[in-house]
Amino acid sequence: MELIDYNKIRLKKLMIIYGKPSNKVATLIGTVTGDHLSTRTVQSWSAAPGLVSARPCPGWALYILENELQMLEEEEDEDVAPLLPPKLRKLLD
Repeated sequence: MELIDYNKIRLKKLMIIYGKPSNKVATLIGTVTGDHLSTRTVQSWSAAPGLVSARPCPGWALYILENELQMLEEEEDEDVAPLLPPKLRKLLD
């Protein structure tokens, strides 16, 4: 019996819903944690379970990603993007 990795499913859904590729997800999470997070790490979290490179997606990463995406969405809704620092504005694109 194969275990279902719900975190992996949530990660893929968030990436699709918000249109954020692995590199943008890595940058968003890395900005919050202050650590470098590679694109490859995020790709391994979202890889199909049967692949050798697949790794479980940690809950802390999803927590950070969900919060950051929601904050970015709220900021877009308030139309404050022109007031954001250039580095954060670049993440919105």
